[in-house]
Amino acid sequence: MTFDPTQRNDSDYGRLRPGDRADDGIAKAWMIAVGVALLGAGLLGFVDNPIAREREDALFHVDAVHNVVHIATGLIALAIGAFLHGRDLARGAIAFGAAYALVLVATLISPELFGIFSMPVNAADHGLHAVLAVGSVAVGAAAMRERVIA
Repeated sequence: MTFDPTQRNDSDYGRLRPGDRADDGIAKAWMIAVGVALLGAGLLGFVDNPIAREREDALFHVDAVHNVVHIATGLIALAIGAFLHGRDLARGAIAFGAAYALVLVATLISPELFGIFSMPVNAADHGLHAVLAVGSVAVGAAAMRERVIA
């Protein structure tokens, strides 16, 4: 049996190969943008403003716990975008989207997230959760598909 380095086998599945980092493109950009947006939204919620605050007239109804959740998930999204590559980045984006899909379903069932939030989640937040879920899964699936074709 001879060794041919140009042949890939199943043991290469999921491993970072030369050139994988250059192909991360949209998935990396999406996760970093989502991370920055969530981190910004979480921090913005602690400042009195009409966009995200614990007020009925705010676009997004959030409380301190909700802001901390946004900061934490923003940091997770940034970590996925900054530190994962190749198939791991694609899987990370899909997992992040699946987690936000669960958050969407949970907040649709209980807008106060079963008593965790003091302010019920509103329609704008549901829309944001849906965009994060669908967008992250779609970007991750597209990145995974690029890996299969390549």
